[in-house]
Amino acid sequence: MQLKFRFKYIFVWIILIAVFVLEGKAQPALEFYPIENQYNSFKYNPSFLTSEDQFTFSIFPFAGTSIGYNNQQEIQTMVKKLLSGINKDEEYVDLVKIMVNRPTYNQRLETELLSFTYRTREGFFNFQVSDVASFSASIQGPVSLFMIKPEVRSVIVGQVQTVPAVIMHYREYSVGYSMPDNHQSLLLGIRAKLYFGKAVFSSGISGSIQELGGTYSLKMNGTGKMSVPESTYLNPNGTVTTAPSLASTSLRKYLMNTGNPGFGIDLGAKYKITTELSASLSIIDLGAINWKTNLNSKNFNGNFPFKPTSIEPSVENGDHIISKTSDSISFTDNISQLFTVIPNNNYFSTPMPATIYAGLKYQLNPVIQLNFSERFIRIKSMNHNSFSLTANFELNKNLTVNTGYAAIGSSYKNIPLAFLFDLDFGQIYFGTDNLLSFVTPSTSEFTGLSFGACFYLFKKKDIYGPPTDDFPYHKPKKSRKVQDNGLIRKEYPEF
Repeated sequence: MQLKFRFKYIFVWIILIAVFVLEGKAQPALEFYPIENQYNSFKYNPSFLTSEDQFTFSIFPFAGTSIGYNNQQEIQTMVKKLLSGINKDEEYVDLVKIMVNRPTYNQRLETELLSFTYRTREGFFNFQVSDVASFSASIQGPVSLFMIKPEVRSVIVGQVQTVPAVIMHYREYSVGYSMPDNHQSLLLGIRAKLYFGKAVFSSGISGSIQELGGTYSLKMNGTGKMSVPESTYLNPNGTVTTAPSLASTSLRKYLMNTGNPGFGIDLGAKYKITTELSASLSIIDLGAINWKTNLNSKNFNGNFPFKPTSIEPSVENGDHIISKTSDSISFTDNISQLFTVIPNNNYFSTPMPATIYAGLKYQLNPVIQLNFSERFIRIKSMNHNSFSLTANFELNKNLTVNTGYAAIGSSYKNIPLAFLFDLDFGQIYFGTDNLLSFVTPSTSEFTGLSFGACFYLFKKKDIYGPPTDDFPYHKPKKSRKVQDNGLIRKEYPEF
């Protein structure tokens, strides 16, 4: 039997991970960065780690739920096509056409499974377990546009286009520490992380138009580094096809895979410049994962010759170019057959998509705080930058609201809105990166929604009542039944 692997299954795997991201929880939304007393704020900066009470606890599904993705209409179309079944090459080509319309696709999934924070005299300690999936891809470029879009008539011969894509799914165990806020100007925080990779696809594929002996062709090469479960299918003609699939393994075995370890670190600092102005800076996920199981990387090589009647060479401004002879020509009919695939089962390592956060906060008055927040995600050939200008409003002691304007990647029509309720039993938060995506979805490129809750364990009892009109500076003790042991009831000691 002949074993073969078609490139379209790689693309389908990319979309499968995208669906996984859309169905899950994403990275902490930028609208919550200025709210430092939120129990999950350490996800942005380890120095923000805090706890309103001595013990703060949260567990799935309350620990934190968020979803965010750019180019929402294209993503929704891809998801619908995938869920309806991709069996024909033309459906696969339609997906490629969708992705080539935008420069980048960026998403990140983060599901907090468990979080526990402990406050001591020496500072704050936190332990957290979470599942993370990130998806970044960029197919748009001069070569892909020439191959796929009929209206793109020309391309420079020899111009190389890379096709970067990084899709990762991993579990993360982390321990964090931040200094106590004893009215000092500088606060530092650190978080150590242990990763266990579940699946990855990292593209090193590139393409260019080449000329040899008067014949022009598309030349592709590079490696798609993969560690994913695969299934094998027997075709009617006796050949065997392999394709990325979770059907070849149990979900429990997939999620509990510890064969791909990695290590990382988060570093953060906050500096109080004046009593009203403060600055913060952090680096998140500085590390890498080493992939050792389910190794099925592929070396891709391909040479797709053009018919002489379909293209026409010329020289413009000193550049050697070729042009299509007709506005209706698109070279997509046989695109899924372009590649000669050579298996590559070597160990490899992938760096984490590191994120840099920076912020300035100015306390205008006791109720209003002005904020500038910046987020830069470092991914090779797909760096992603966002910023926001917002204001915090402390409407009362239990409710904080943050809203303003944000530019998220290449999306410039975003109105973030976040609510934090600080209650006796814990915290509740919910918000969106872009309120416009719910008001006018057709005009919004980015969609985001976040919510979560935590609980204060062993919370101290308030044994004193409020001051009275006769004694405005005195809290009378509440009536309590005398304890059997005869001891005087006291509040839980403060640090």
